[in-house]
Amino acid sequence: MRPLVRDLYKRFILAGRVYPQGLAAIRARIKKGFMENAKLYDDISIARAVGRGRYWVRELVAVSKLHKYRAMRQRYSQEEYEDPKS
Repeated sequence: MRPLVRDLYKRFILAGRVYPQGLAAIRARIKKGFMENAKLYDDISIARAVGRGRYWVRELVAVSKLHKYRAMRQRYSQEEYEDPKS
């Protein structure tokens, strides 16, 4: 396995730990994606696939952060932060 591909897999696993649907759902999708691209041998096509994978890792992280933000927002409503003097 190429180092870029191995690094991408590790990034997916780390990002999947905090994903709202859980690591099991991410692992299934990762496996499917990696198996679809298993027959790539050209360096350019592998680099493109790794680039797309890194994009999806960033999307996973963004979704996780959004989920955390929404949960925090629900816990602490705006009523608590209003100025009592007004």
